Amino acid sequence: MPDANDYLLRNLAQEPGENLSGVGALWYALAADLLNFPATGGLVIRENLLLRPGAYWYQAVSVRRTVRYKQTPKDLGRHGTSYTQSLAGTLARHSGALAAGLEALDGQELVALYRDLNGETQLLGTPEQPLVWKDTNDSGLDYGTRNNYDWTLTGETPRRARPYLGTWQVSGVGLEGSVQLGTVPGGRVEIRDRAGKLMGVAEAGQTVVVRSGFRVAFTIL
Repeated sequence: MPDANDYLLRNLAQEPGENLSGVGALWYALAADLLNFPATGGLVIRENLLLRPGAYWYQAVSVRRTVRYKQTPKDLGRHGTSYTQSLAGTLARHSGALAAGLEALDGQELVALYRDLNGETQLLGTPEQPLVWKDTNDSGLDYGTRNNYDWTLTGETPRRARPYLGTWQVSGVGLEGSVQLGTVPGGRVEIRDRAGKLMGVAEAGQTVVVRSGFRVAFTIL
């Protein structure tokens, strides 16, 4: 059940503390794998989103400070308003492995989670209104230009982006086991192993090293 105040007008005020621009981290999954999307109810999703058995979220690690999210309302006249959802960023340096990973995204219907640099996480897309990935490869030309893939992840949803307070399990490719991430009060991140055991709590921007058969370092942004 949504909170009693979910649909009521309320005072609007700026959140206290520093306001950082940009997207720190992005994860995607197949829209068809999302089992319990709450299409109705309050905007904020407080329950954990469930994926089909064997399905995971996957992280797209882009060039630092290139990822941007925009939400634009679209007037549908007497049918109300929809919202255009857009994420865009840059993946550096063409490689065979990266090209193969991008080809796997061709034609797929996706949902995405992103965390901004203030530590807020939102869900974009729904099983019925998914996102689509597109990318363009440019080798660069002169010294000072870059060999990059510029990508977009876009779609149109009937509601605003959905703030998400639950956990999500990230693919363990390259790790001994998958990693479960989630939000906790204050924009911190819980890191759990595939059994749900708490491995640690990281502040935004902190680097966390996970050791398995070999060492893997990643940053919680």
